[in-house]
Amino acid sequence: MTRIPAASALRAFAASAAASIALSPAGAALAQSAPALPAASGPDAGSTDYPRRTAGLWEVRSVGAQAAGLPPVRQCVGAGTDTAAHHLDRSPGRRGACEFGPFRRAGAAWLAESECRQGRTLVSTRAVVTGDLESTYRIDTLVRYDPPLAGTKREDRDALEARRLGPCLPGQAPGDVVVPGMGTLNMGIGEPRRGPRP
Repeated sequence: MTRIPAASALRAFAASAAASIALSPAGAALAQSAPALPAASGPDAGSTDYPRRTAGLWEVRSVGAQAAGLPPVRQCVGAGTDTAAHHLDRSPGRRGACEFGPFRRAGAAWLAESECRQGRTLVSTRAVVTGDLESTYRIDTLVRYDPPLAGTKREDRDALEARRLGPCLPGQAPGDVVVPGMGTLNMGIGEPRRGPRP
């Protein structure tokens, strides 16, 4: 079994886990400016609908300045990977000092907002997903710190871009994330596993 340091795997998986990482204070939230969107309202507000990716092998890369040099990762998405309780590699609800809001419609995009406490600092996160989720998608994340983290850092910004490469490779399981140089991490079980080489 390939051993993958949890912190390294999460940093490298800054891809489709964009929302998850950015919403975690310990993840040193990545980011590139999220486009301005109107507040969700009307029939889509509070909808139980959620973003669903087409099943297959997705290549996800960070395009933010802070992630320069990070290689893209590849994730096997199954027909049941994105559910009402777990979509785009994040699960709404309260965990520890964080409250993760669900994705909701905001025009043609999807918007999720969350809050975490890091000591005295309130960490507010806004993630915006655009794209058809069939062949491509992009997640723009903006993280704000109030009061500023360490007295100086007011916000972080990043963006992730993903494209579907085709079907998952033989031997891959839904949730498998291939991190170059580190092996395979399954997001469903949260553990490393031996998987096919990309």
